[in-house]
Amino acid sequence: MNDRFKILLGIALAVLMLQPVVVDVAAQGSMPEHSTMPNLPTTPPVHEKRPDGSEFISTDVIAIMANGQAPMIHFWYAADENGTIAKFSLLYLGIVEFEDQNGDDAFQSNETLYYAPLAAYEWTLLTGTTEDDEGHVTEIWLKYVKGGLRSGGMMPSMPQVDARGASAVQRFEDVTIQIWAHIYLYNYQGNVSDDTGVKATYLVQGNSEVKMDIEIGNFPFSTNTSSVALQTLLRESDLVGQQNTYRHRYRIRDRHGNVTGISSVNWNGAPGNESMIEPLPTDHIQRIDLFDAETGVTQGFYSWVDKAEITWPGGTTEAVNVTASYVPTGTGLAVYLAYPNFDDGTLLHDPSVGVYPEAAPLTEPVGNTTLAVALGAVAVIAVAAFLVRRRR
Repeated sequence: MNDRFKILLGIALAVLMLQPVVVDVAAQGSMPEHSTMPNLPTTPPVHEKRPDGSEFISTDVIAIMANGQAPMIHFWYAADENGTIAKFSLLYLGIVEFEDQNGDDAFQSNETLYYAPLAAYEWTLLTGTTEDDEGHVTEIWLKYVKGGLRSGGMMPSMPQVDARGASAVQRFEDVTIQIWAHIYLYNYQGNVSDDTGVKATYLVQGNSEVKMDIEIGNFPFSTNTSSVALQTLLRESDLVGQQNTYRHRYRIRDRHGNVTGISSVNWNGAPGNESMIEPLPTDHIQRIDLFDAETGVTQGFYSWVDKAEITWPGGTTEAVNVTASYVPTGTGLAVYLAYPNFDDGTLLHDPSVGVYPEAAPLTEPVGNTTLAVALGAVAVIAVAAFLVRRRR
């Protein structure tokens, strides 16, 4: 092996050393509005029950932690161990009966008739897997099932967002709520349909999205015109300690454009401050993006189909519109999913949370080992190039 060949081999090795650094940094550059990559798994998913009763699931792309006592899901990038850079959460906070006084079909807190925090009830968390005909796991699922009143009162340490109105903890005790959470390992195509046909279609991104089926039944409507709202709390920064700087922002896209903000601002002081999210006319999927305020990169999302299905007594089905409203509360973004009256029926709706695979953050900050490797590779290339020119 002559000296010139050794030098060229050194250049090639240096380029290989530099390549992962370039890829990591490029992933920070931009993010499409919605990923359509297949997200096929390359390694088996990890699924384990923690001593505190929570369930941990990790795929190639997303990691989630499901609270064992209340319907609450934390989610972050699997490559970002424990979500130290970007961590988000969604909590199902309360259920509301309201009378739509302004005719927008959305919830505002000054329209509340009855309200109950979901932390006032017992919850059971079940888990399992689904396999194909060849025995390959195609999804991991979680299922929250609401029970009766929680012994000992409200669950401690749960966030409280008052929806106003009369307390209905006992009134809603017999309401049935089930929340199925599906982590598909392959892309999944779904639809919302009724007896007249398909009303909406949606795509669940395999390996990076948690798709939920919410089923509500036996609701004690007090009037023939009242509606139901499911109160959720979205946190765009779920880190603790000094890292909890609300680095991420939310972006709501509706027909009027983009609305961005930070949920550490509290607009919940006066009743009726909830703003309606105007549905996008070209898509049945409504979405709240979570983006890094420093880089502008969109990383997480909360989405829902703007149609729900009601099953009436006797088995007939009807697809109905879903509206949404929101208000930052100082500790998160309260998002209300509102459904029309389904007295004596059962309602089924499909929201999701997830991360965009292409926007995974650097797992090691630039300026430490990553930068050192990059600079070292550049130096090797420069020296090698100089030696080649000198020998010529």
